[in-house]
Amino acid sequence: MSRFSNPILYFFVLCLLWFVLIASLGEMVWGTAAPGELHWSEKLFFDLCHQLPDRTYTAGGTMMAVNTRCFGIFFGLAAGWLVLPITGRYTAGNRWPVILLITAITLQIVDYLGNLTELWQNTNHSRAFLGALFGAALSITVSDMFIKSKNINS
Repeated sequence: MSRFSNPILYFFVLCLLWFVLIASLGEMVWGTAAPGELHWSEKLFFDLCHQLPDRTYTAGGTMMAVNTRCFGIFFGLAAGWLVLPITGRYTAGNRWPVILLITAITLQIVDYLGNLTELWQNTNHSRAFLGALFGAALSITVSDMFIKSKNINS
């Protein structure tokens, strides 16, 4: 069995991650900004994300506040954090979460280098998918800090 070592901190981080995810949807959810001005959500992520229009999902002429890779990372972090109580049972004392994180980082680098050297062209979907994998792996890797295994016999 497992239990939260700090349920209040876990819940606070969960709420914060979901706020970041929802805020990253930008004008798609929060309405448009005045012409020539940055939307409040774009300002929020301005120093964190390069926000290139060709690397950003759009819907109905409105853009997200972040590019697809950043959105994928935020989605992966939030989703990974949400399932932490389940995954935490399988991570305690194991090295597979770190291996998963290293694999996700390596895939990000390979994807970037393949695109840079024109071996292939990555897409918004591939960026979002690999970002989500990285975000989820990061959440799962830190689960030992929030989930503590209990010995069933004690």
